[in-house]
Amino acid sequence: MASRILMRSHILPAAILSTALMVGDVAAAADFALVSTVVVSRHGVRSPIGGHPPLAAFATDPWPSWPVPSGHLTPRGAELAKLLGAYYRKYYAARGLFRAEACPPLGAVSAWADVDQRTLVTAQSLLDGMFPGCNLAPSSLGDAKVDPLFHPTRAGVCRVDPNQASQAVMSRAGGSLASLQRKLQTQIEAMQSVLKCCQPVLCHEDGATASCSLQDLRSAIVKEESGNVRLSGPISIASTASEVFLLEYAEGLPDNQVAWGRASSAEAIRSLMQLHVVQFDLMQRTPYLAARQGSALVDRIVLALQRAAETGGSDGRKLTLFVGHDTNLANVGGMLGLHWSLPSYLTDATPPAGAMHFELLRDRETNAYAVRIRYVSQTLDQMRRATPLDLTDPPVTAMVDIEGCKGKGGADGTCPWSDFATLADSAIDRACVAPR
Repeated sequence: MASRILMRSHILPAAILSTALMVGDVAAAADFALVSTVVVSRHGVRSPIGGHPPLAAFATDPWPSWPVPSGHLTPRGAELAKLLGAYYRKYYAARGLFRAEACPPLGAVSAWADVDQRTLVTAQSLLDGMFPGCNLAPSSLGDAKVDPLFHPTRAGVCRVDPNQASQAVMSRAGGSLASLQRKLQTQIEAMQSVLKCCQPVLCHEDGATASCSLQDLRSAIVKEESGNVRLSGPISIASTASEVFLLEYAEGLPDNQVAWGRASSAEAIRSLMQLHVVQFDLMQRTPYLAARQGSALVDRIVLALQRAAETGGSDGRKLTLFVGHDTNLANVGGMLGLHWSLPSYLTDATPPAGAMHFELLRDRETNAYAVRIRYVSQTLDQMRRATPLDLTDPPVTAMVDIEGCKGKGGADGTCPWSDFATLADSAIDRACVAPR
């Protein structure tokens, strides 16, 4: 695939004129024109999802009730996504990609969402915010239970070898989960002070009724019947709990219902999210698992950028939107060696409705093409307050560092198109990409 991309990238017509400007603290270099963008977004604020173990098993106090079924986008989540979409329209209009008003031309926008309610409604809300009154709607697989674009292993396109996965995760953990857990003891104790964990069901296989603490549990890699693997123990429990606290805060629940009032500020939640970062680094960014789970999406991202590069944007496609999950974003990051640091968040955080923007740029002097990736998200306080967003009060943005392009691109975060295409092609596991 890489050779095909490189060969075609030499027959590129000139495209759009652009001027240097500053938008939301992101500078557009004077010699680059924005041709097209691919946005990969997480769904917005949702209600908690039950898992392994269930939420009730690792907290002393009852969890707050939510206005929607488990795992559904809330009305607040839809509102916040719409606010973010309105900002995207202003940003890309200022960059010359769209007119500030009026509906986009036919074919200029494509949107694809995973089949869950939370992804479909998020995609619709983003489109409504970007293009109000234009009646644009996302596409999806409809009534299908699993979309192989977002979940190729669950869809059976490819399988995870549990032994290979376990070895890869263990290696990333430094060879010992017990040793890693000891290094994280301070963070585990901090979470214990909030959760007051745990219910007896987590502590004893013999049916004993005595409770225990997070520190008493041990981390382990569990092989599931499906062949996939998951992490069990205090790191996994803390990861789930901290994500729920973040959602409670973003949803605007009263302070005494955000982590039961014991960690009800954005800074307190940020600190507790450290174990969430560890969990995702192990289970979503480990290269073997990331490639098994993320190759289909990376393939589609590259295909959309390739088509824009081949035509110089003359095919009319200006924006391609994919709406999935935090796991998808982490998989893409793990596959391509991407890292970002959003202000007020931990490194590589994937907040609700946050998104990677893959921008295809054309050098106006040489006609050479480059890719630059930005990560955009509302802050937790912008979510909690439902803050309207515009170019003077934008969401937070970080340039995404592309490890495989260091020394090849510009100081402004750009990566030559040929280098990016080669990097992506080498990372994709073709066995996990379903035939189109």
